[in-house]
Amino acid sequence: MTPQPPSPKPNSSTSKKPTHKKLPRLPPTQKIQKRPLLHPPIAAPRTGASTEKVIYVSSSSPFISTVKRVRSYLSHIETRAAGPITLGKHASQQQVRAAIEEGIERARGRGGDVGKGKGKGRGEEVLLKATGKAIERLLGVALYFQGQEGVKVELRTGSVGAVDDVVETGDGAETGESQLRRVSCLEVGVRLV
Repeated sequence: MTPQPPSPKPNSSTSKKPTHKKLPRLPPTQKIQKRPLLHPPIAAPRTGASTEKVIYVSSSSPFISTVKRVRSYLSHIETRAAGPITLGKHASQQQVRAAIEEGIERARGRGGDVGKGKGKGRGEEVLLKATGKAIERLLGVALYFQGQEGVKVELRTGSVGAVDDVVETGDGAETGESQLRRVSCLEVGVRLV
């Protein structure tokens, strides 16, 4: 038997990659004008569980105010999860203390009655989204919340479509063309545990 030469290992340059169709080069009289990314209006902190709580982070968003906004959303989520505490007119101190402890346990999802909102609010999360240069700022916020107790942080990547207009540079008249480009996006989900 003769030894066979080792088979070449496939590397990233020889493996099949999906090819992306490149846009044609623009003539020197035209340029691309970027539109801002579209997103729905920001929800108020007191809105119900069915409304998605989204915070859009830009590269100039202050770190502390972003953290405070997330904490505000989380405190309202926790308040909704605890539910109302009802006491009679003549409740003793022991009954008040027991009702408060039951509400706290219900909010943590560990105890309380099954039909009275146990685990309610646990599925709610605050979403932070960023694209481009703002991803670095968002990662700093995510790292901060990973160090905090009582919260769980999830990172998700994706892309969003952005529309660009093609405009004439010489006479200022706009053409009716627009192009679609994909922008990478980072989503951070922060939820109570």
